[in-house]
Formats: sequence, C-alpha cells, structure tokens
Amino acid sequence: MPGYLAGGGDWGHLTEVLLRGHGWHNVSTIDYHTALASPDGRLHVVHDRRAGWTWNLRATRPDGREWEAVLGDHLPVEYVTAMVDAMLHPPTAHSHRVLDPLREAGWSTDGAGPAPTAVSPDGLVLVTEQPSRTGRPMTWRAACTVNGYRWWTAAFSTHAPPHVAMAFTRSLARNDLLPRMAIGMPLYGCGPYTRLARTSHGWDDERALLEARIADARARRNTGSQAAAPAAKPVVPTAATRTR
Repeated sequence: MPGYLAGGGDWGHLTEVLLRGHGWHNVSTIDYHTALASPDGRLHVVHDRRAGWTWNLRATRPDGREWEAVLGDHLPVEYVTAMVDAMLHPPTAHSHRVLDPLREAGWSTDGAGPAPTAVSPDGLVLVTEQPSRTGRPMTWRAACTVNGYRWWTAAFSTHAPPHVAMAFTRSLARNDLLPRMAIGMPLYGCGPYTRLARTSHGWDDERALLEARIADARARRNTGSQAAAPAAKPVVPTAATRTR
C-alpha cells in the first residue's frame, strides 16, 4: 500500500533522535504533550495532544521571518522526520521545485490553473501549491482523503523553506514499505488500497536503526559536520513480521 496510508507510527523515532542525538531540549509544559527546541532556540517541533496529536514544525529564518508547518497525526512519522532533517541542513541548489518529485513518480500534475496541483495515482492525496502574491512567497497544502474521511492534512505557511516542503513531497513519492504493527490494520476504509507484506524486519531491527541514527547525529554534532542524515533503509519483504 502507499506509505501515506501507513498511519503515524512510533513518534519516538523522531523525538529520541532530536533529544539524544542532536542535543535538543524538552520544553514541554504539560503532560502528554511534547515540545522540543533546538539548542539555539530557532527550531521547534511540537507533538500537540490538544490539537489531536498533530505535529507542528516552527522555525525562525536567518532573516528573522518565522514559518510553520502543521501536519496531521496520521501522517507517517518517517515523513515528519524527513522534514525535520531538512530543517537541520541547508537547502540544495535544486530544492525549490516542490512538486517535481511527485511529477517524476507518476502523479498527475496540473500547472495550468491559478494553483498548481499534484494528485496521487490512486486519487487519495492532493497537493496544492499556492503561487506567491506580490511580495509574498508560495505556500503548500496537502490532504489525504479515503472514502470521504480525511486521514491527514499538511499545511506550510508563508516563508516555509521550499526544501522542507520538498522533503515532504519526496516522502510522498517514495514506494518504500513502512514497518508497522499488524494489530489494528488496515486503517478504517483503506482496505482496498492496502497491501501487507511479511518481513524479517522486527522491533529489534527498528531499535537498532534508531540507535544508529542517534549515534550518527551525535558524531556529526561533535565534529560540526553538516552532512545529511542517512535515509532509513527500505524494508525488504521476507517472511516474519508485517509492514505496510
């Protein structure tokens, strides 16, 4: 099944890397609410129970302008992690064409209207790029809807860096299987779009990958390296546990 229907996953795989690997601070003020801040205080990641466990990414740009991204709770944590990795590293030279990864992955794109769009091959996800007005940068919005039920939304404010939004569209375009517990799957209404595969990749493997990411983040922080964090390896279907 497409990764964008896999559900949120274990959000600790992001927060532990930030806390233990990148040296972020836990600035939460209430229980069951996670608010993290980078050591310099410019970047913030919030998992907000008061807003239905949505993710909120906020940052202050070098020019002083602030931006945010609000992400639904059913959006895979792997996608959120990719965006946070982009927040931590400078953009590449070609990171401004946000819809390109979707176009290259076979999504239907329409750039003729006032707001360019991209639609997933199954028709479940719509990504809209709102062109800039005079003096204002572009914004992006996305929604995943199955049988009339809105599974998740994503909204990037003005001044959001295009390379962060592009980390999101790159994630949408990928075909990697995402490891999830089999209990409670598939998500309501997603049965026709679901493909479960058994794999030998289990909890211990996930923990090992997490610890490797933490160790890599610590090493890069200690050496001052700005190299991008390694992408998670795709899960190879075999014959033990399940992914989706």
